[in-house]
Amino acid sequence: MSYQQAFSISAAGMDVERTRVEVAALNLANAHTVATVDGQAFQPLRVVAHAALATSAMGGGTFAALMGQGVAGPTAAVEASGAPARQVLEPGHPYADAKGFVSYPGVDTATEMMSMMSASRAYEANVVAMNIARNMALKALDIGGGT
Repeated sequence: MSYQQAFSISAAGMDVERTRVEVAALNLANAHTVATVDGQAFQPLRVVAHAALATSAMGGGTFAALMGQGVAGPTAAVEASGAPARQVLEPGHPYADAKGFVSYPGVDTATEMMSMMSASRAYEANVVAMNIARNMALKALDIGGGT
């Protein structure tokens, strides 16, 4: 595996974690928006990360077999979470239904905050991995350049 591959894998991981933070922030920002009378409401989102290995890398099964086979980093897809709306009794609210309930998105703020913290730590880990690969590449240049 070349240093460039290590950099691109770490960059792909950082991209996935950045997406997780953005989606969590979007969910938190819309946690208290209400559904209108016509039923239009914010649907909470979630990030699904997929491991992406090159198809030729699957043959050997060992890390040594994967080394030169174009190992790729993770990819992310954003999809609706399918969480049901929260019904809150607020009879005086302008968007309350006939029974006095207002529909809010099914956003769990504690889960979103934990997702943000987890994504932040994983992002930091990818930065450290990239810096270690960079330091190794620089050290290899120092060793090879010294006579």
